Amino acid sequence: MPMSQPPPNDRDATGRVYDAAVVGAGIVGLAVALALARQGRQVAVVEPTPPQRQRGVLGWDLRSVALAPPAAAFLGELLASTAPVPEVSPVPDMARIDAMHVWEHDGAAALDFAGQRERPLALVMENSAWTTRAWQLAQQRATVVDAAATGLVARGDVTELSLAVAGGNAEPVLRARLIVVADGAESAVRQLAGAGVRHLSWPPIGEQQAIATVARLRRPHRNMAWQRFGASGPAALLPLPDERHAAVIWSAAAADQAPRLALAEEAFRQALDDELEAPAGGIEAVDRRLGFAIRQTLATDLNPMPRVVLAGDAARTLHPLAGQGVNLGIEDAQAIAQTAAAAGADIGADSLWRRYARQRRVRSKAMLCLMQALLAAYGCARPNEGPWWRLARNVAVRCIDASAAAKAQLVREAMALGPLGGHGAPHAA
Repeated sequence: MPMSQPPPNDRDATGRVYDAAVVGAGIVGLAVALALARQGRQVAVVEPTPPQRQRGVLGWDLRSVALAPPAAAFLGELLASTAPVPEVSPVPDMARIDAMHVWEHDGAAALDFAGQRERPLALVMENSAWTTRAWQLAQQRATVVDAAATGLVARGDVTELSLAVAGGNAEPVLRARLIVVADGAESAVRQLAGAGVRHLSWPPIGEQQAIATVARLRRPHRNMAWQRFGASGPAALLPLPDERHAAVIWSAAAADQAPRLALAEEAFRQALDDELEAPAGGIEAVDRRLGFAIRQTLATDLNPMPRVVLAGDAARTLHPLAGQGVNLGIEDAQAIAQTAAAAGADIGADSLWRRYARQRRVRSKAMLCLMQALLAAYGCARPNEGPWWRLARNVAVRCIDASAAAKAQLVREAMALGPLGGHGAPHAA
């Protein structure tokens, strides 16, 4: 569909009404904005801090995501299938995960997954490699507003978003027929919309924290991923496009992580190597570390007021053990694009978005329960479990590993293609 392009960085203070205003310029927010702009919608992106390319001392972003193939294809299409823009860099490289080995600290059983030549298990992408390219494109295809949202008011067939603008170079109120809230787990606009948040606790292990970094391996990873469940959480190693580098996400009880974050580089490298039992010949070097709290949350309503919908981490947050948080957010973006494609001129009509809210909340609940079950099954939530529970778990894991059908179904669920996925994620419009 031909695109109707507003002037770059348009600041129309005369009452212009956008089809959609997307709050937040992370992976999910930018995916929504580009998908809607591709349909010819007039879109504004509200973001006070534009994305910047991030690289550590080893040359890679410290934060990467493992994408299901449908999600990776969707993100790639949003950049590659749009009319070429000279200022926009090519689609970033993604590393394939062709095999994955999953095991635990206190058992003899393991799960081994293998992809296919035409469909890997997942693809690994650096967060900022995609967001910086998508931001460049958004500046060409949408209206970019460098401001923070401070108020939200429904007025008939539009919603008004009040803005705090640095330097006074943008309109103080932005009007749109639909507001997409994608400003992260601590979403201020979600609170403005009146949506509450339910927190799932982690008894008896308490608060969880993750450490993200990059490791240089002694031998090539050969597109292999590793995940080991430790005493209080999992550690994962995901291949990056360079065969000797891998993204690390290490989750555990906050009480365990605090001293690890304080370790000197060599001591942390050794601790990580021990935790993962020296994959690919061992870890040769590590980058600096990022620490962040882990929570599982779900918004009470994903359509909390007329013409306002939540997406991405503003809708829910998941434990990173299976990398499903960003994949669910990309499913949100696909669902929003599909719903908008079926809408008429009024993209924000309330009847359109109640169904979106119900379906995405059901999907979120299913994945939250699955994350809780995986942690419990692998003993992370049972530090004082007895030998019979360990025996039962090892027998169950061996049975699953011996069943190609069971493992294939687990992969299908991770890709939103099974019953838990609500019969598959919608395709981009």
